[in-house]
Amino acid sequence: LGSGRRQRVASYPGLNTGAAFSPSGREMAMILSKDGNPELYVKDLQGGGLTRLTDTKRSAEASPSWSPDGRQIAYVSDQSGTPQLYVVARSGGAPRRLTSRGSQNVAPDWGANNLIAYASLLGGRWNVAVLDPATLDSKQITTGDADYEDPCWAPDGRHIAAGRAIRYQSKVYLLDTLGDAPIALTDSAGDWYSPAWAPDK
Repeated sequence: LGSGRRQRVASYPGLNTGAAFSPSGREMAMILSKDGNPELYVKDLQGGGLTRLTDTKRSAEASPSWSPDGRQIAYVSDQSGTPQLYVVARSGGAPRRLTSRGSQNVAPDWGANNLIAYASLLGGRWNVAVLDPATLDSKQITTGDADYEDPCWAPDGRHIAAGRAIRYQSKVYLLDTLGDAPIALTDSAGDWYSPAWAPDK
């Protein structure tokens, strides 16, 4: 890795998705269904070892996101009946549920500020919320005027990019966690979604 060449890191039977590099760049979290239903795994990119972190035989996991220190992974699981956010230690152990507000909670992005941005289905609309995984305190930062999905933290730890959809047309917007009005980042034709920030170097 780092050579500029593509390298295949997962080609297991079934689903191979949700790849997320660890902060060190030496490991990758991924969702694999090679043993049945989709589960959370971590692969050592140096030695190739694979560690399974979840075991939910009648549910599915998705969307892993690493904590800034690489010791925990947030992810989505429908083991409660609806998609909710959970966290598990990189070393393994019992997962802990993070969300209880909202009928569905998906797309976690664990920022360098130790807060998790995610999309929450509230009142029939997808909104962006921010969660402190240590206290489970959460704050909704969008107003329900549209559907907001796929939030991604900016390197400044204050702003979030997200898709904003009205009548099935999606644009990328900049959201301010301190309350400033959303700003459109895309205004050309077509649908724009799933933003990702470049690292701040």
